[in-house]
Amino acid sequence: MSSRISFNQISNRILDRLFANYSKLEDIQTELSTGKKVNKQSDDPVAASQSMELRAEVDQFTTFQRNIDDGQAYLGTVDSTLMTSNNLYQSLRESAIQASNDTNSAESRYYIGQQVRGVFDQMLALSNTNFKGDFVFSGTNSQVPPYEMRNGTSNVINAPAPLSSDMGLTGATLNTPLQVIDKNVDDSNDTASRAANAKLLVPGTVKINGLKEDTDYSVDYVHGTVTFLTAAASTMASTGGIKMDYNWVRRNEKDLDGIANREIEEGVTARINTTASEVYGAPTDDNSAWATMINLMNGTINNKPADINKSVGQIDMSLRRQLTAQAANGARINRFESTQARNDNRIVYTTELQSNVEDVDFAKAASDFNLQQTVYEASLKMGAQALQNSLVNFL
Repeated sequence: MSSRISFNQISNRILDRLFANYSKLEDIQTELSTGKKVNKQSDDPVAASQSMELRAEVDQFTTFQRNIDDGQAYLGTVDSTLMTSNNLYQSLRESAIQASNDTNSAESRYYIGQQVRGVFDQMLALSNTNFKGDFVFSGTNSQVPPYEMRNGTSNVINAPAPLSSDMGLTGATLNTPLQVIDKNVDDSNDTASRAANAKLLVPGTVKINGLKEDTDYSVDYVHGTVTFLTAAASTMASTGGIKMDYNWVRRNEKDLDGIANREIEEGVTARINTTASEVYGAPTDDNSAWATMINLMNGTINNKPADINKSVGQIDMSLRRQLTAQAANGARINRFESTQARNDNRIVYTTELQSNVEDVDFAKAASDFNLQQTVYEASLKMGAQALQNSLVNFL
């Protein structure tokens, strides 16, 4: 027994095919407009999963690239700073050799000393070089400057013999060195009173009214001690006290030798910083860059040929220390450059793989679009002819 196919059945069947053809046409239009052949998970679950993994890899490599770029800029800042410092060391050496000539008068040496002081101030400024707000020689405590010039004040009072200081150093007689203590500084590392031991005093800045240097007192500028030599100093201490004013270089008491790294590959970090001790010497180093320049200043400003001659060898030693630090920094630059090239290749290769998975072949998609559009238009015409109503449809 045959069954009759109703008009509604024919209509629904034709509409289903029209919607299916239109859906295919719409999908191709979406691919052409987005440039992607996988626009949702259901388009191709395997390809969508691969695309997400490749995109995550590209994002990771891009992050590494930012770290590499930042590290290279940081290392470049350190390198240019050290190059400038090299020139300053050459200038210091020339000044030392010039000042060591026995034909120089005290006055001519004093003027050379003023030139050395200018170089000293430049070196101090370079030691506080920063990159994007971080001090490059401050280790992991990069928010604090490694060195600063301080205006110090110290007093010695209340004793003709022995002399004593108001900062707690007692039992010091004449001809006995007293540690200079800057009571203007609160330092957690020195003395029970938390004032700072002032070392690396700047020659030419020590002032004691009523007393004459090298007559009534002498100064060890590197170690920051003063020795009173005469009864005049003892009398002054017992009556009104001895007040000293001076400038000194203070190294920040935070750890300046921490190592700063950047992650440049997965699980691989590389060092970017050079520490203050590597460039300028350890705080206890009598041949640090600051001690070297202070000895040369003392020799030229105060006309002490022995200190001038000593400083020539110290300058060479300080320059060698810095060149060693600069060579290590150069090796780090080379490593970053080689890693950058490798990372660039990875980004290109992974992006190409991602493109193969995601991107549309526009020539093929355009051909498919034209074909599907023809199919859709033909289905519209065939559907229009098939759905023409007659009286029979209602019987």
